[in-house]
Amino acid sequence: MYIEGPIHKYLEDLAARKPAPGGGSAAALQAAIGVALMSMVANYTVGNEKYKDVEKRAADLMVKCERYRSELGELVDKDVEAYKGLSEGMKKYKKGTQELEDVYKKAIDPPYETCKIASECLKLCGELVEIGNRNLITDTAIAAIMLEGAFFSAKYNVYINLKYMKDMKFIESVHKFLSPLEEEMPRLREEIIEKCEDVIAK
Repeated sequence: MYIEGPIHKYLEDLAARKPAPGGGSAAALQAAIGVALMSMVANYTVGNEKYKDVEKRAADLMVKCERYRSELGELVDKDVEAYKGLSEGMKKYKKGTQELEDVYKKAIDPPYETCKIASECLKLCGELVEIGNRNLITDTAIAAIMLEGAFFSAKYNVYINLKYMKDMKFIESVHKFLSPLEEEMPRLREEIIEKCEDVIAK
């Protein structure tokens, strides 16, 4: 759908009076861009004689980033499909029915997965800031900022759908996973930014 098409088409549809793509899809794209920046930094580290000692780590990190970038690209479109399914389900099923509950769970899945991947990638960014090519340190900083933003953006799409659900076990499990990350993500981003600023200041 969108991920294989031109970016201007995606942005036009995002800006238009259309229900999708929306915030959840945009959050996945934001995370994908952040991870792409990480891959770029790793690319400029691998094969550089100055970083020979960390080449293997950088190469391994790049493989992980590319896998996550691919998954996030899929989530850009999956979120669009999930919202379409939710919109149809709200017309088709009555409030409080199990059928509608299941539709909400499906709608939560893409942004929830975006949260998971963004959190994992921000941890990888913490490694990248230690070993990555210093000439691209600002790209590492931007990646960290984008990943934190993508996490919180996707989180809101998760929570707005939880609001209409009744499955307390499911709701509690989602909060149990996301709540610690709401504190951890800003801390990780701040640590990365501080290290980036130290490099810039030298």
